[in-house]
Order: sequence, then C-alpha cells, then structure tokens
Amino acid sequence: MNKNIMFFDIETEANQPVVEQMPDPKAPANYKDADKIATYVAEKKAEMVNTAALDADLCTVSAISLRHGVDGETKVWLIGDQETPDEKALLATFWHNFMYANSQTCGFNIISFDFPVLMRRSFDLGVKLPCPPPILAKYRIEPTTDLMGILFNWDRSKGLKWVCQRYGIDNPLPDLDGSMYAEMDAVTKRKYSGNDIHLTVGLFKRMEGIYFPTLR
Repeated sequence: MNKNIMFFDIETEANQPVVEQMPDPKAPANYKDADKIATYVAEKKAEMVNTAALDADLCTVSAISLRHGVDGETKVWLIGDQETPDEKALLATFWHNFMYANSQTCGFNIISFDFPVLMRRSFDLGVKLPCPPPILAKYRIEPTTDLMGILFNWDRSKGLKWVCQRYGIDNPLPDLDGSMYAEMDAVTKRKYSGNDIHLTVGLFKRMEGIYFPTLR
C-alpha cells in the first residue's frame, strides 16, 4: 500500500435551483381523496429536499478536505476561498490532488458516495477527470481504499462517527454531524471538514495490520 495515499472527504449541500425545478411526486393511483393526495405530495417533496444533499443528481460539493499520507497536513477548501471561488474550481483542485496521489485514495464510503458525487458534479460542470479515472470496484483494498466497505465486508454498515465512538477513536467535535453542515458558519465548516479527515486517518491506523498491511 502506498505511503503517500490521499485521505479525503467531501461535504455536500442541496442544489436548490435543481431541487426547485424537479417535478412534483405523484401519489399512488389508489389515492382518491384530494387532501390525502396533497399530503402525500407535500411529504414526498419535503423528503426529497431533506435528502438532496445525499443525492448525486440533487447536490453540490461545497467543501473538500484531504491529507497526503498518514502524517501529512490536512487541507480544507471551501467554495468562496481564494483558490476555490466556485464549485468548478473546487473540483479541479481535487482532481489535481488525485493525480498527485497517483490514484491512491482512502476514505469512508468513498466508493458509494464521495467519488460518484465528485464524478457527477464534474460531469455536470464540464470538469475533465484525470486518466485513468477512480476505480470504484468493490472487494479490494487498492488503489481505492474504502474503509467502510472493508470494515463491514461490503454489507450493511454504520457511520464513521459511530464507528469511531464505538472503538475509542478520538473525536474532537462530538457534538457536530453532517445534518448540521448547511447551517454552520464558514469557520465551523472548515473545522468540521478537517475533523472528518482526523477521524478517517484514526480509523485507518486502527485497521492497519488487521484489514490491510501496515504502512509504517
């Protein structure tokens, strides 16, 4: 396993203009009462809005945090930073670092969430990916090391913060979670994003020598 592996995590928010343009959900055909139909449509629309940040077609990438190597420096980019004024620049910065890491990456649920979102947003905004693109094959540990998939043997799983709490991995921000992200100020967003890398690296260290070879 490459010692310069790139640990990363993304933060997403609902793409409000896209969500607002989505057609209203349709009630089941057996719904005849107008009030019940209206209630069903309203509930489904609210559900779509509430989960948009987790849908690659309905979200935007608003922050990226990463670290090259276990002992490297954690860097966090937010939209609005000088280097990443918009999402397109944020994505380009990520793919530049991806190439620098020679495609060797590590994260938690990056095969099912982070990479698909990054690729879909790049597709939407016309940001070209490096060649070769990320390898999203399951049941392997390189070059894409998905700690969630490996730890839970690609089956039903639990969240990163739950795992860290359960196995005694230090979490400096225990009172914050992803559901609060959109309401955080920029300073808190930066701290929260960097903390996810801290947790990911901590879990990686605990899994070394058990789920994959030790780097050091």
